[in-house]
Amino acid sequence: MILKCVDGPMDGAVYVMSKNTSDPDERSTNRKPDGLWFDGEDEHGRNIQHQYKSNKNIEHGPHLALVYKYDGQVVDTGIEFDTESA
Repeated sequence: MILKCVDGPMDGAVYVMSKNTSDPDERSTNRKPDGLWFDGEDEHGRNIQHQYKSNKNIEHGPHLALVYKYDGQVVDTGIEFDTESA
């Protein structure tokens, strides 16, 4: 599976995910992601996340690519949240 970022600071970045999901050593994910996040800093030096959300499928050469369009940045407020896997 190929993931492609569109717009924003990661414009044009392409990620290839493993097809061999039955082998845990080669598995890059266990589910289809609905978004991608990249850490960075804004012009004030605050930690932020650049968010990309699933947009649509497009052809990327001989492969089908999942497209993630830039959705903007989120400022790290310093608040920690506990999350549990379901």
